[in-house]
Amino acid sequence: MKRKIALLIIISMLTVFLGGCKVTSMGTLAVNLPVEDVMAESVDFASAASVLSAASSKPVTVDLLEKIGQEKTAQLLDLVDNGAYSEKSWLEVTGYSLIANYDIANGTVLPENVRDYGYNGKDYFDVSFVGDVNYDPDCAPMVRVNELGGVENCFDTEVLDALRGSDITLMNNEFSITERGSALEGKTWTFRAHPDTVQIHKDLGADIVSLANNHVYDYGETGFQDTLAHLEAAGMPYVGAGRNLDEAKQAQYFIVNGIKVGIIAASRAEKVYFTPVATDDSAGIMGTYESAEFLDAIKESDAQCDILIAYVHWGTERSTKLESAQKEMAREYIDAGADAVIGAHTHCLQGMEFYNGKPVVYSMSNFWFSNYLSETGILTLRIDNAFNVQTNFMPLIQQNGEVRCCKTQEERRALFDKVAGYEPQGVSILDDGTVLPS
Repeated sequence: MKRKIALLIIISMLTVFLGGCKVTSMGTLAVNLPVEDVMAESVDFASAASVLSAASSKPVTVDLLEKIGQEKTAQLLDLVDNGAYSEKSWLEVTGYSLIANYDIANGTVLPENVRDYGYNGKDYFDVSFVGDVNYDPDCAPMVRVNELGGVENCFDTEVLDALRGSDITLMNNEFSITERGSALEGKTWTFRAHPDTVQIHKDLGADIVSLANNHVYDYGETGFQDTLAHLEAAGMPYVGAGRNLDEAKQAQYFIVNGIKVGIIAASRAEKVYFTPVATDDSAGIMGTYESAEFLDAIKESDAQCDILIAYVHWGTERSTKLESAQKEMAREYIDAGADAVIGAHTHCLQGMEFYNGKPVVYSMSNFWFSNYLSETGILTLRIDNAFNVQTNFMPLIQQNGEVRCCKTQEERRALFDKVAGYEPQGVSILDDGTVLPS
């Protein structure tokens, strides 16, 4: 397809300007039509939509092409003609993936559940995950904050730099945020924190929290509803819970470097049920005790983003032995469209593996939760501009309400080897924390 028209006419040695024509001092006349005028003659949006839809994994509409314009549509068609079209072509040509382009064009980049973080100046961005955090004033983290004179004093600088430096960071909010309600009768451990503690999430670098856990409902529906309201008032996105099932299953989305990432969460943590699962007309968490509803939510969310990460609260507390449901459901989640599965709840690290080339991290342990020693860490997914995902694990120790780095390479190596040796023994971890299939 011809994209430009240029007419060169040899004339005498002089320089004149006639509208869109320029006669150069070297004796050539260059007639250059505006690019948009040329494209209007050469690109039919309906035909282009058909060609690009056939070459893409997602449909391409005439309306979208009209919004990105003639020139960019023509560039995409050239790539198809030349056999060079791929999923990253939209990112290269427009600055946004195909799916993110739809959000930009349709005006659906909204604070409610799609946020555009712009460009970070790198050819990759990081999405990081940690396990359980607990801001109850009677528990070790907040007690230690008061003893040491501030939140930052409870963490090594390298830990804070990693959390804050990641483009997107998720923590598991394992408590109610409320001053109201009563502790659930018969439940051994119940946690709640003052609404002001939402700021601690932000101070630590969190961009989003998961509420799909077994403590967010510790102070009943009143405390649960307060939790949702306080997070919303503070502008802190959450996943895995809601006032009804539609809210609880809703993913949250972030656009970074033009790529749209979705995060979705669910829980199957309780052996004795205290925390209600949301229904069509009642509040609660997103459950995955039976996988069907969560699988449907994953499929729906996968269609709305380039990379989808499932964060799941599951497993047997203080055990590195995996439940059969963890292994089975992790595979189901990936088959349904998740690009990674990250777990929490067990108060200890569990093993890792890759399934169909995608990482499954069964449990990230406590992150900042209690006074007893927990081996923990930060799990980071590094996503490059070709949509490749690299997995990295930063090993840490939580004890006495503090989170510290492993002090020597020998300590780091020992924890890497321990995690790699946990069931299902599916990975090897390099000295720099890169996680690879074994």
